[in-house]
Formats: sequence, structure tokens, C-alpha cells
Amino acid sequence: MSLSKFPILKLPTVALNEVLKLFTPFEIIFFSFCSKRTKSICQSIRTVPKCKVALYNFSVWIDSVYAIYLQFTYFPSELWVFNLEACPESKHTKRNKFWSVLPNGFLKMCYSRKPTKSSCQKKTEPIEGIHFPNWNPAVDTVETYAWLTNETTLTTRHSSHLYTSENLASVTRKLADYISEIFHDEENLFALEWNRYNGKQNRITMDLFCNPVQDFLLTGDTSNDSSKNDMLTYILKNQNSKRTMTLWINPSLDFSFDFGQFKNSLEVLHITYSHWITFQNILDADFKLLIDKWRDGWTPNWKTMSIELNEDIDVDTCVEDLEPEHYKSKKVVCGNYPIQLNRFKGYFDISCETTFMHGYHILRSDGMIATIGISVDKYRVGWFHIRK
Repeated sequence: MSLSKFPILKLPTVALNEVLKLFTPFEIIFFSFCSKRTKSICQSIRTVPKCKVALYNFSVWIDSVYAIYLQFTYFPSELWVFNLEACPESKHTKRNKFWSVLPNGFLKMCYSRKPTKSSCQKKTEPIEGIHFPNWNPAVDTVETYAWLTNETTLTTRHSSHLYTSENLASVTRKLADYISEIFHDEENLFALEWNRYNGKQNRITMDLFCNPVQDFLLTGDTSNDSSKNDMLTYILKNQNSKRTMTLWINPSLDFSFDFGQFKNSLEVLHITYSHWITFQNILDADFKLLIDKWRDGWTPNWKTMSIELNEDIDVDTCVEDLEPEHYKSKKVVCGNYPIQLNRFKGYFDISCETTFMHGYHILRSDGMIATIGISVDKYRVGWFHIRK
């Protein structure tokens, strides 16, 4: 590559690195497309401490559109979005489809014009199969909702619209891999609105996005369609979240799922509709039965659960037959008995809200501690947290 085309490359390495630190994420990615050398430079600048830990939101969303979202600590109020769409069908493509049904001889006599490239083929294609119509992202201001923190903020959104004539899920995976290669980080959230797609499309998507992620969000209302239950089971079995799973799904009344089929033990599991949750997999029918089962030695493959109760429950009755000790710290609970108790009450920050809760720390003979509690507010939520 000629240096005359990029005078910036004539700078000494130290000076070049300082200049590249001022590049926006889009500029870094676009600059990396220029040559193998610029790609290597962009990869190396992303390894410096300031930049390496800066990518805190790298998420893939597949709903009405296919999109990749990026947020960086050094651009705190800015969102960088790649939107991927199928190539629009040009008028020439439609015309060629018409002529294709006619005999070749007749076609040559009536239409000798050379094949016209589609609108996608005319666009720049730095990554095979992904077409960039221009290098100037659209900029607007939007309200963004952080579903993990339950907060809404004003954000400047930079959007780059890309096109492909290939499978959208496949090229989204390809672009996510390229971004990961440049910024030395993996996506931390995968979100899918699964009811928008048929069985084949969902299988392809889950096969492509089977890598471990911190958080997984699944949405979709199929309450009136039992025929999709098998596909929902397939998605839940093959998702690979390691920390938080949020299920904003409303399946049919006859749907059920064994939570033991999850690939990983989750820290947090959020479920919007609970009619499909059975006693066998999460025991939401009775908070006391859940506690009794844990006291008998059962250890689930999740760590924290909250249940909105249909009735008022006296948390003291959930630990009846055990001697509570009114110590301020669970550390003073001795191991003289198989299970020891420590009662507590006070204000706690839970799910970004402060609530008054009272309950117990239960120390089991194997060293496991379950913290159970009931929040004293209008929601009547029971909390169950397990740790060592």
C-alpha cells in the first residue's frame, strides 16, 4: 500500500498511536478495512490498557432487524450501531427475472444488453458478503433503556446501514467476529425475538450464536401456537449464557421445560410469564417448599431467584423447627448443628431499587448458605440467594 494515500502512516509509531486513540469506533473499523497493515495497526492500538477494557457493551440483537451495538467507556453517552438488511431488489433484477422465463434464442434477439450489476454489487464490500453503501453514519439522539439497570438515558446514536445478499444471521456473525478481532473482545449480550422467524431460521441463528455470552435475552409471544413449543425448547437448550438470562416469552399453556437442560449455571434468571414454570424445575408454587427442598440437600443450578408471591407469607414459618440465632453477622453461626440460622432485617439495594426486607441466612452443613427474605412492599416478592 502506498504511503502517499495515507500520510498518517508516515508518522512515528508513538505519534500514530496517539492519533488513532482519537478515532471513533467506526473510524477504527473502517480504517482497518484499508489493508492488512492498517488492520494490524488497529488491532495493536486496541491492546493498550485504556482501549482494551473500554468496550463495555458489545451486543447482537436479532428482532425486526439484525443489529450490532457497541458502547465504550471513553464515549459514555454514545451508541454505535451496525444495522444489517437484505439488499433491496433493483428494477433490473425484476426485469431479468421476467426475461429468464423466455427461450434463450428469443432473449438474444430481443434483449442483448449486458447483465446489470445489482445495487448491492455496486457498493463497497470490505468484508465478503457485506456491502457498505457509504462511510458516513447517520447520527441522531435517542432514549436508550438499560434493561439490566432499569434506567433510561439520552444517547447519541451513530448508525451505519449495511446490506447483504446472503443469509442475514450468517453475515451478522461474520461482522461480529471481525469486530471482536479488532477490539479483542467477545459479545456480552445476545438477544433474539424468536417468534419473528421460522424454525429453519431460528436453528441457523442458534447454531451461529452458540458461543458463550454473559447475558441472553429471549422475547416472543407464541401463546396461541403450540406447534412452536419444540423450537422454543431447542432455543433454551442451545443458548449459552453464563450469567443472566431474561425470558420475556409468553409460550402456550401446555409448554414446559426442564431447567436442568441449561448449558450453564446462571447467576440471575428473569422470567416475565410464569404459567409454564413447573414445581419440578423452579418450585414457584410454594416459597416454603423451595426452602424445605434446599434444606434437605438440594442445590439448584442457579444462584439467585425472586418470586412475586400471590399471598402474604410469614418468613418465620419458612424456617420453623430450626433455632434462629439473632446475631448481626452470619459469620458467628457455628457448625455445631447441621443447619444454623441468622435472622436479619433492613434496607437492601435489589434490582436497582431500595426495599425493606427481613429474612434469614441459613447455613447448611456442607458450607452452603441460602439467604431467604420477603420484601415489605406492595409487590410481595420473595428472594432466594445461594452462595458459599
